[in-house]
Amino acid sequence: MKKILLLIFISLIASCSNSDPSPSSSQSPSSSQTITTPTPTASITPSTTQTNVDIQSAKVIEILDGEQVFIRDRKAAVNDIAKAQEQVRTGEARAEIEFNNNAIARLSNNSLLTVGKCGAQLQKGSVLINGAVSACTSSINTAVRGTTYLLEIDAEGNDRIQVLEGEVAVTRNDEAKPQIQIVKSGERLRNFRKDKKVVLQKISQSEYETLLDSPLVQGYRRDLPSLGKVKAKFQVLFPNAKPVLERRNDLKNDLKKLERPEIKEKLEQKGKGERKDDDKKPEPREQDKKDMDRVELREPIKDVFQKNLPRK
Repeated sequence: MKKILLLIFISLIASCSNSDPSPSSSQSPSSSQTITTPTPTASITPSTTQTNVDIQSAKVIEILDGEQVFIRDRKAAVNDIAKAQEQVRTGEARAEIEFNNNAIARLSNNSLLTVGKCGAQLQKGSVLINGAVSACTSSINTAVRGTTYLLEIDAEGNDRIQVLEGEVAVTRNDEAKPQIQIVKSGERLRNFRKDKKVVLQKISQSEYETLLDSPLVQGYRRDLPSLGKVKAKFQVLFPNAKPVLERRNDLKNDLKKLERPEIKEKLEQKGKGERKDDDKKPEPREQDKKDMDRVELREPIKDVFQKNLPRK
């Protein structure tokens, strides 16, 4: 009987051990979830560069300082359109053009730009671009997203980019694996073609003010669309400075105040008072007149000299 009970007990223990789940099977669901977790691609920071908006045309909006603006070497006028691959050239004049995506470019005098190549290809002079238009020269390419920047080619053929607001990604054309150089607001990039060297510099306050007061910013009928952003960026970069544009506005306001009727009236009254004071100046006294009459007139020097000459 004891043997039978012992055998039954052993069989019960064996059956219980076979029914328990294995550790490996219990952990498999969690390991599969870890493998199938998607990679968080949305958290990856997007590149600063972007594909350039397809630029098909540019319309002449304004011409200043003369009439020497040409499209395909033909004299251009306001509202004339330069199509893709056509050149816009300035002589002594400067011009504002608007691309088909509403971005604008302002050409300085003696500049040459081709529409549609990389957005806007500068071959000579300088251009100020405001909006989503990338630009290039024969040695560098830029990629932007709604930026205000100045692209120049100097007398030695070197490139210079100055960013007033936003960011510009720059690459060199002569590199097998182009390295992207980011130029931020308040920075300048200089590309020395012969030396194949790129230098990144900070724009000083005085240089920034000079840019804001340059012919590419001032003198046009309409302000740059991003002028408010440019001024705000100036204040961030130079918090203790007052932009030259605001100083100019202060001067304009002072001149307007002088034109106010009450100010004009006060100035006119002050001027009349000064004129009356001049009219009231006393005339010479009678005694002074008599004294002046008593003054002996001196003989002419020539006559006196001849009279005193010794006789031969």
